[in-house]
This record gives sequence, C-alpha cells and structure tokens, in this order.
Amino acid sequence: MRGSLRRSKRGGGVGARGEIAPTRGTGGGFILMEVMVATAIFALAILALAHSVEVGLQAGIFQKQDSRARRALLNTMRELEAMAQPYTDNPGGVEMKGEFEGMRMVQRVVPLKLVDQRKQSVEGMLEVTLEVSWMAGSRPASRELKFYAYPTGL
Repeated sequence: MRGSLRRSKRGGGVGARGEIAPTRGTGGGFILMEVMVATAIFALAILALAHSVEVGLQAGIFQKQDSRARRALLNTMRELEAMAQPYTDNPGGVEMKGEFEGMRMVQRVVPLKLVDQRKQSVEGMLEVTLEVSWMAGSRPASRELKFYAYPTGL
C-alpha cells in the first residue's frame, strides 16, 4: 500500500517519509497574471528601444544637414575673401543650388566705424554675417557665421 501512495516528485501526494508534497496547480491563477505583466514590460521595452532608434536616426539626419550648412557658410566666406563675389548686403537671401539645394543664404554687410591709436578713422573694415537656413524635418533650422573683412579691392 505504501507504493500506491507514492507519486512522482512533480505531483502532489505523500512522500516516502510521510510529508505532503505541494501539488501542481496550487496558486495557478497567478501564473497567467505574471505572464501578462512580463509581456507588458517587454512591450514597453520594445517601444522604448524603437523610440531610441528613431531619435538616433533623426540626430544623424540633422548632423548631415548641419554639416552641409557649415560647408555652405565656409564656401561663401572663401568666395568673398577671394573676391569671387562682392561684399554686398543681401537681406532677402538667395536660394542655393546644387549640393546645397533647399537652403537659403542671407548675407549682411555692415561697415565698421573704427579709429586707430591716433584717433584717426579707419575706413573699409566690414563686419560680414552669413546665415544659412533650411527645414530640418518640420522645424526650421539655421547656422550663422560672423567675420570681419578688410577688402582691398573696394
């Protein structure tokens, strides 16, 4: 009769020493709840990961656009320094073409009123401000470069 009361270690029943082993299924209602909570946590982690990837991609796109804008500013400054284009005020801006398509360059030139150590006026010094603007996704973005120039050919 003793052998008939023994069950496998997995199931419940009376063990060899007379102790009662826990039966399978006791508290089983919590297993479904635990699985649902674990699934919800996993889903939230996946959503957070997807958002992080999206933010990273947007940052990469903005970095490329920012790099293009900086190149446009540097190219325009070098053209001005090489006298390839005039030092003129262009507050309305110009739509750029080629590699810089979709960007608008605004050029502002302000003559400076300077005096030297002997209180004599120094003519011809300019403050040049270049500003390039573009649409970064749905938001406007811009970069500005300000420098001083003393053009000899004016």
